[in-house]
Amino acid sequence: MTLLNSTNYDFLDIIEPVTAYIDGYLLSLNLGTPPQVFQVYLDTGSDLTWVPCGTTSYQCMECGNDHSSSKPKPTPMFLPSQSSSNTMDLCGSRFCVDVHSSDNRFDPCAAAGCDVPAFTSGLCPRPCPPFSYTYGGGALVLGSLARDSVTLHGSIHGIDPLSPVEFPGFSFGCVGSSIREPIGIAGFGRGTLSLPSQLGFLGKGFSHCFLGFRFARNPNVTSPLVMGDLALSSAATDGFVFTPMLRSVTYPNFYYIGLEGVSLLGDDGSAAAAMATAPPSLSSVDAQGNGGVLVDTGTTYTHLPDPFYASLLSSLSAAAPYERSRDLEARTGFDRCFRVPCARAPCAAEDRLPAISLHLGGGARLTLPKLSSYYPVTAVRDSVVVKCLLFQRMDDDDAGAGGGPGAVLGSFQMQNVEVVYDLVAGRVGFLPRDCALRA
Repeated sequence: MTLLNSTNYDFLDIIEPVTAYIDGYLLSLNLGTPPQVFQVYLDTGSDLTWVPCGTTSYQCMECGNDHSSSKPKPTPMFLPSQSSSNTMDLCGSRFCVDVHSSDNRFDPCAAAGCDVPAFTSGLCPRPCPPFSYTYGGGALVLGSLARDSVTLHGSIHGIDPLSPVEFPGFSFGCVGSSIREPIGIAGFGRGTLSLPSQLGFLGKGFSHCFLGFRFARNPNVTSPLVMGDLALSSAATDGFVFTPMLRSVTYPNFYYIGLEGVSLLGDDGSAAAAMATAPPSLSSVDAQGNGGVLVDTGTTYTHLPDPFYASLLSSLSAAAPYERSRDLEARTGFDRCFRVPCARAPCAAEDRLPAISLHLGGGARLTLPKLSSYYPVTAVRDSVVVKCLLFQRMDDDDAGAGGGPGAVLGSFQMQNVEVVYDLVAGRVGFLPRDCALRA
């Protein structure tokens, strides 16, 4: 079954398995004819979908190696010559204009060497020029745009089992080299290039339910990514809380929400400390497009700006009934680590660390599962385990000081929380749950 655009087919929902990885969540992409399969990060903070690609080995600077073996495993490469449906994207395509971030739609064809009559008529046959695409933290990829079929799994009229659904002409990056990007990425932003945009799902919505970090690198346990009406219908479940989606005129491709404050809760749900009120820059986006909280599955930990973050750390130190482990703080780089009594892992029954509750825009309140806030960084030793807060400070490099989002909600804090991006109603929904039960 071949579909050009899901908006023409109201009976179609896409359901794909997602696996936990060491610092994010992976989606399988089936590209080409016959399909070549790649594991890529699911990233709501970017648009471009890309895979390592070409006839030579993939070059990745500052990516590190797997020290469990003397020789690093070669990165799987997409081979365009092995796909009968592969073509180069042309310089006049809207995707080429988008990947080059050009305000002038003629720029890519001019760079490709087309003459004036050819590119003004839209008939220049030259390929899209090579591009660079940047991410936070100094990461970037270099490549060219290609077109090919992408095959996903769809539910037709809600009938099981799932059926393969082929989308021809999907535009993606054929990347030969990068800095700090060891594998590919599926861009789930709101821009022209993103996967849900090209497949027609930005007129509907999508959802994910990320597995707990304990399932990292376990390919046998998955949870669903859902695109289409089925994702929105699941939001009718009791217990979902919704917060309005904010818009930025400067960064319109991101998913923003507002944060009013953060409170700490005891085991009985009572306040363990007074709510730390967020600055106005986190509850709204200003006229220049700056502020708000970016919902970014491509960032591992939640980042908050000072002095708000410092206030939260101070409240946590006062509310936690345990001794701090300053040596583990120094070794791990996390800002608060505590020595928690524990007879046997996972030590949930003995844990008296306060739960963290996010007060979101529109009166929504999301209390994070404890394992989405703290993580054991040591094994149990002498009936003690050290758990660290997995939030981080928003640095200048995170765009908080120079414009852009005021804070980032990372994927670690979204584990065991079903998240619905309702693009019809312009809202984001959250429901804490055991995502392993959604497998």
